[in-house]
Amino acid sequence: MDFRVVVSDPKTGRAYQVELKDPGAGRLLGKRIGDKLDGDILGMPGYSVLITGGSDREGFPMRADLPGSRRRKLLIAHGTGYHPSAVGRKKRKSIHGREISPDMGQINVKIVETGSKSVEELMGVKTETAEEKT
Repeated sequence: MDFRVVVSDPKTGRAYQVELKDPGAGRLLGKRIGDKLDGDILGMPGYSVLITGGSDREGFPMRADLPGSRRRKLLIAHGTGYHPSAVGRKKRKSIHGREISPDMGQINVKIVETGSKSVEELMGVKTETAEEKT
C-alpha cells in the first residue's frame, strides 16, 4: 500500500509530491477530510498539515460530505466531482467517501503550521537566488 501525497503551500502557492509507502501510509488509514496531521509522517518535522481531499486509484474524487470509505453513485447537482453546464442540471456520478482507505491513490493536504526549516529544503527542491539567475 502506498499513496501519493500532494502537499500544498498556501504561502508560496506551490505544490510538492511525496510518495508515502508502508509503514507511514498505514498511519493515514481511517483519517478524514478536515483532519489535522503531524508533518513527521511526510518527512516534514515541525509542520502540521490538513487533509483537503484526494482521489482513489481509478481517479474518482473524495467528497467531504459523504461518510464512509468506499465509492458510491450519487445524484449530485454541484460540488466536488461535478460542475454542471446549466443551472439545475443533475447527474449520477461515482464519488469516494471522506475517509482514507487502502484503495486511495492520491491524498491532497495543505500546510497549516510551519516548522523551522523551509518546505523547499525538506522536499529537496533547489530554489534559484537572484545571483544564480544572472
